[in-house]
Amino acid sequence: MGTGGFIHRWRAGGGLLFFFICVMSGMFVLLRGSLGHLLGIERLDIDLIPIVLIYIIGNNQELRAGCLAFCMGILTDILAPSQLGLFAFVYSAIILGMYRCRQFLDFNNIKTSALFVALFILAKWAFLLIVLRLFPAGHYMPSISLVSVLVSAAITGLLAPPLFYVLDRAGGRDDLGYDQEKPPALV
Repeated sequence: MGTGGFIHRWRAGGGLLFFFICVMSGMFVLLRGSLGHLLGIERLDIDLIPIVLIYIIGNNQELRAGCLAFCMGILTDILAPSQLGLFAFVYSAIILGMYRCRQFLDFNNIKTSALFVALFILAKWAFLLIVLRLFPAGHYMPSISLVSVLVSAAITGLLAPPLFYVLDRAGGRDDLGYDQEKPPALV
């Protein structure tokens, strides 16, 4: 696929909804620490970025999901005391893996998508800890327990279906089909 094919795929989706998603994701990254402190959940990693990325992949917009993952990763790297490019690499690598799984799994199924949001959080922390162990970045090593990661993944996975519904409504999709029977998938 040449450059024209990428440009055609980029323009194929809803531009206004994607702009709204980008602005919402950027605001979340900017305010994540303040919101966590305000709500008293500093130990948990409640992340809305995986929810948005899985939603975009579910709507067959892999190129946009990759670009958004990279941009939100860079923005997180700028705001976090970590090595520049670490979160961008982690988000992009996980999105690439999810994209490769797309041919085997039904991302339009709400249960599968919520499961993948939880798996995204688990994979994010696994990648971060592995990369920081292999390539130490100075004094930065996140101190988060396994229980906190599991609780964060569960809460974020439970937040996914309502946010998918809101994003579907914002995108003008009335035939949501959550109550209809889907063809069987692997998961």
